Amino acid sequence: MVSWHDYPKSDAYQAKVAPVPQETGRILVVEDDPAFARSLDRLLGGAGFDVTLAPTGAAARELLADQVFHLVLVDMNLPDMSGHEIIQEINGRKLNTAAIVVSGETEIDAAINALRAGALDFVRKPAEPALLLHAVRRAIQQRCLEREHREFQLRLHRSERLHRYLVDNSPDIILMMDRQARITFVNNRLGELLGMDSEDILGRHITELVFEHDRERAQYAFNPAKLMETSQHVLEFRLKSNQDHSGFRHFEIVLSAADLQDTETTGTPLEEDQYYLVARDITTRREAEERARFHANHDALTGLPNRNLFRDRLGLALVQARRNQERLGVLFLNIDRFKSVNDLYGHAQADELLNRVTERIQRCLRGSDTLARFGGDEFLLLNTGIQNDDEVLAIVARVNDELSEPFKVSGKQVFLSMSAGIALFPEHGDNADALIRHANIALYHGRISGSSSHTFFMHEMGKSTDHRLTLEQDLRQALDQDEFELYYQPQMNLKNRYIKGVEALIRWNHPRLGLLPPGEFLPVAEDAGYIVELGEWVIKRAFKTLRKWEENGIAPDRVAINISPRHLEQPNFVAQFMRLMKEFKVSAQRIEIELTENLFIRDPGAMVQKLQSLAAQGVMVAIDDFGTQYSSLSYLQKFPIHTLKIDKSFVWEIDREYRQHAIIKAIISIAHGLDLNLIAEGVETDEQLNFLEGQGCDEIQGYLVSRPLPVEALEPLLRKQREPLRLVS
Repeated sequence: MVSWHDYPKSDAYQAKVAPVPQETGRILVVEDDPAFARSLDRLLGGAGFDVTLAPTGAAARELLADQVFHLVLVDMNLPDMSGHEIIQEINGRKLNTAAIVVSGETEIDAAINALRAGALDFVRKPAEPALLLHAVRRAIQQRCLEREHREFQLRLHRSERLHRYLVDNSPDIILMMDRQARITFVNNRLGELLGMDSEDILGRHITELVFEHDRERAQYAFNPAKLMETSQHVLEFRLKSNQDHSGFRHFEIVLSAADLQDTETTGTPLEEDQYYLVARDITTRREAEERARFHANHDALTGLPNRNLFRDRLGLALVQARRNQERLGVLFLNIDRFKSVNDLYGHAQADELLNRVTERIQRCLRGSDTLARFGGDEFLLLNTGIQNDDEVLAIVARVNDELSEPFKVSGKQVFLSMSAGIALFPEHGDNADALIRHANIALYHGRISGSSSHTFFMHEMGKSTDHRLTLEQDLRQALDQDEFELYYQPQMNLKNRYIKGVEALIRWNHPRLGLLPPGEFLPVAEDAGYIVELGEWVIKRAFKTLRKWEENGIAPDRVAINISPRHLEQPNFVAQFMRLMKEFKVSAQRIEIELTENLFIRDPGAMVQKLQSLAAQGVMVAIDDFGTQYSSLSYLQKFPIHTLKIDKSFVWEIDREYRQHAIIKAIISIAHGLDLNLIAEGVETDEQLNFLEGQGCDEIQGYLVSRPLPVEALEPLLRKQREPLRLVS
């Protein structure tokens, strides 16, 4: 047998055996002839291939099992098996390995059988080195191409699976449609969001997915001519849903012309006029926006229109009324005594009661009326198309009649009524703000007369209200700039005519209005929410003054300080009061707090506890204006009370009406029976003094003794307080 290494290496040969990279040139030579095998090794190794030799079929099998070869050169006739069996082994195990049969057989059938077995080529021994190398290179190249093709197909398959996964698992509905807006593709999200079968949708017009109220707009948007105007549209529609009680969901749809060009070849469309749609579910966002719009225009507790929406509706109603020359009414409604319910039962129960009140009021209204919550326990009512004032009054009467049935709150009956301030168009205002303001003014003036009032606005009311608003606006500045001061009115003991105590009374040095008495601004401070701050100021100033008097040895036996019910209701009142006593180092036995009778119906349990805590420290408690309000004798026994003060309204009638004598005698008898100190207020005449002294009253206070005095004017009297006072004649 001729050995290939004996052949001369010509230039042509050298050109044809250029090296091949080893990563694509690992060759297994299965040859039982050692000399021929070595010749192949030198030939292929010289051409750059990595060659491994196997003398038998069994050795070849072991190598194929452990290593990767790109090509096997196999002899047909091996000592232990045929070359066909090696090729079958390669094919059976699906190895990415090509096979070339190198055989000395000359029959054509041998070559045919080798190719049928799966060999890529058949080379007869001996063969030209260049021909063999050419066959080897071609086989390896073909195998490489096949491998690349398989890898490309695998990547393509993976890419398709990835894109399909992304499409089917997209949070959005993805569709394709043709130029006639017929659906050609839809992902699985359609069924999940809308409860529809994707197969049933294919071939149908896109508008069949659209909710019926948006369908006309959708037909215009998906018209073929409209689709061709631009490459992209952003649309918003409601799509039909089989899974929502409303029958639809909101979607934002991005519609684009699909760019399906074969850019790598001809540049022509693969498909004609396809459109790509991404429909994003924005139902949650739309519902949140709707809720935000609702809450911006409605009261969160009752669901009624708020003042902003009411003002808009009133504005529209005014336009209609002017056009039709009609009248309309604006009613400012307020629930009487509702704050007491809030104080007694708490905010949660009060809120529930407000809802039930709202329901009852709405039963009394017509479909064209608008009821709105202004805030707190106040409502606004728009009454259109009224013919006369009696129609408006009839509404107020119906509301109060509806409210007359008691409400159940925490197992107890609560009786409510409604007061109303009324402003009419065109008599009382020609714009929304004026009518609302004038109705509020009428309500305020009406409530002065009591509950269940119904008051029409009069222009004279505006002046007093403006004054009140001015005071309310100035109060904040007055607190910041310390425009207040305390006056003190002496209280005289009738047995020896000595000063027994003084009552601290606040005054406001208003920069424009001068010195204002408490009756002119304290109700405003109560309504505006400044009463607690004012109360704190009074306590601190009174304690500071008392401390100075104690240091100078002129302190009276008692300094009385008026405490607002709202101030006493503060959770930290007792602790704060005691802290200030300690801070200013004043004697608790010299301090008396004055309270009004209506305090005792608010929360008796809490009041008893607070007053007992103060009394335990030595602080005295007085009941101011006794006999004018609650006047229940039971609280005189339950509460730690030291002093009763006869209201000046009883004292002033002593000279004129005999019946007042009996009332005063009864009060004096009650006080003495309970061993309480008694002070008569508002004493101005000798007749009043003589009567009270004759009945055994303990002390008096009024202009007959002294007007309220500033500290500088009072201190000379305090220095002589153990001398009988000279009364003012």
